[in-house]
Amino acid sequence: MQLLTHFLELRAGFEHGVENKPQPITLEELAERLYCSTRNVKILLKKMSDQNWISWKPGRGRGNISELTFLVSSEDMISKQAMALANRGDYLGTIELIHQLGKGEALQDSFIEWLFSFFGYRTVELEERFKDTLRVPVYKWLVTLDPAHTFFAFDFHLVSQIFDTLIRYNPQARVIEPHLAHYWEISEDGLHYTFYLRKGVLFHHGREMTAHDVSYSLARLKKLGQSATQGWITESIETITVLNRSSIAIELSQPNVLFLQQLAHTSMAIVPEEICRDNESIFGRMPIGTGPFRLEWNDDYICKLRAFDSYFGVRPHMDLIEFWLLPSDLQESTPSWDKIQVYRGQSNSSKPVGVIDKDSEWHQIEQTIMGCSLLTFNRNKRGPQCHRNFRKAVDLVIDRERMIGELGGFREAPASSFIPTMEPLVRSRTDFAEAKRLLNEMGYNGETLHMYVYRNNNEDAIWICQQCAQIGIPIEITIRSESDMTQMDTIDEADLIFYHICMESNYDLHIIQTLKQSNSYVRAHLNEDRLVWVDSKMEGILSNPNLDERICGLHQLIAELQEEKSFLFVLHRSQQTTYHDSIKGVTINDLGWIDFREIWFTPSV
Repeated sequence: MQLLTHFLELRAGFEHGVENKPQPITLEELAERLYCSTRNVKILLKKMSDQNWISWKPGRGRGNISELTFLVSSEDMISKQAMALANRGDYLGTIELIHQLGKGEALQDSFIEWLFSFFGYRTVELEERFKDTLRVPVYKWLVTLDPAHTFFAFDFHLVSQIFDTLIRYNPQARVIEPHLAHYWEISEDGLHYTFYLRKGVLFHHGREMTAHDVSYSLARLKKLGQSATQGWITESIETITVLNRSSIAIELSQPNVLFLQQLAHTSMAIVPEEICRDNESIFGRMPIGTGPFRLEWNDDYICKLRAFDSYFGVRPHMDLIEFWLLPSDLQESTPSWDKIQVYRGQSNSSKPVGVIDKDSEWHQIEQTIMGCSLLTFNRNKRGPQCHRNFRKAVDLVIDRERMIGELGGFREAPASSFIPTMEPLVRSRTDFAEAKRLLNEMGYNGETLHMYVYRNNNEDAIWICQQCAQIGIPIEITIRSESDMTQMDTIDEADLIFYHICMESNYDLHIIQTLKQSNSYVRAHLNEDRLVWVDSKMEGILSNPNLDERICGLHQLIAELQEEKSFLFVLHRSQQTTYHDSIKGVTINDLGWIDFREIWFTPSV
């Protein structure tokens, strides 16, 4: 492995396509490039020659020109080494090599085809029992699996497989269903809740869950407050009292008609008290819950979820789910469709082509993603973005229809509200002349602004910046990691943030979440006066038992924020999930993921 690293370092110093062409160079120059002595260079060249990677013809005499010929390409070396590691069962070594040594290299089509052959469904016989495994490629990685700090859709989905909540919300029937709590009582004034827990529910490390764990989980979230992603959910909780091992009482400071829905939120998942308390710093990497899958492995490239045999509910059909992080530039590569039973297409550019026809064994589910892309303006930071004219001018140059036409892919429709099925909260139009007039009126002097984005939103952000440049607004794009973008320091630095928000079916709760969540970009970029106004409006909405009236109140609140362009709705997106006929039980949740608890495979003939 170390010799391969030296080879790749050596090859990087020469132009592309010089294989089998002698390159004049001195021993001293090689020593300088490899940061070692000429003696060590000779040893390395001998080893590489023995492997038939290079040919070396030394020059006669000290300082004379020698000839170095590369017999193999970097791409070929990476591919062969990765294949060798995988064939030895060293999958971690394989994926690390692809990431660490494959950066900037155009990996061969044959290698990509081979790589994708490792994904999909496998059945392995172990100890007279068949183990079903699904290996899934992903292109952006987990930030945290701690329910209190979960922010992104992928993280939320895995947390929901590892943990359970007291109760569940059924969005189709709009009812609360029992889960860890089998029964509950509510006082007439709506301030006192008593929950009765199932007995014999085990955490993944084998201890029984009790009311003390429930108390700790809710109290922890409340104590974390604004430092937790969803700490606002516990604001109405006044006291938590353990009645006995299997019952707990919660008292609210004021009526909250959405309290049960909030308890069903993933961030309110129940954690084991002693494990979380004593290992808080690593709990997000190696969590323990009561869910249908237990975390078996989680590093920088591979995450493994194994079915929890002692799960109190219905055990999953799949025995093992593996997620492999691949380099993002492989996302556009065509996978081997006969090898990957499940493929999620959500890239910015092209859709999968030619894999589905009426006689195909493949099926596709294309659905609109609940949510939309948003552009926020930081009104807590000095700059032109604080002026209403500036925000209106930016809105006027974003032609959503043209953006979809030019960029294509899974961009589906202009957004005028949070979800596509809603009536538009605002109508967008395009007018460059009016945008310039607004900028002149405010006295804009061409100051440069900084837009923060995640890696996968870069293409959309570039397009928006190009439109802004046409009216004299220079915007520099700063790409930050998903982890950075959950931190308030990062959010406060940005003048603008462009991102995509995912929502779930309980619409009113998730709009409230967008406006209350501490590190929600919409909330974080409102100024202090607007925050006070939003919070006062929320008190009335949370105490209103009528769903239609709550949604009406939210619409009025959003409409006022839209009137002053506090943030902009941009686009709605869709995604495609392609799966083989052998996979059964496929359902796609609002976050765009398959519920791994339900899927199973028919045997191949």
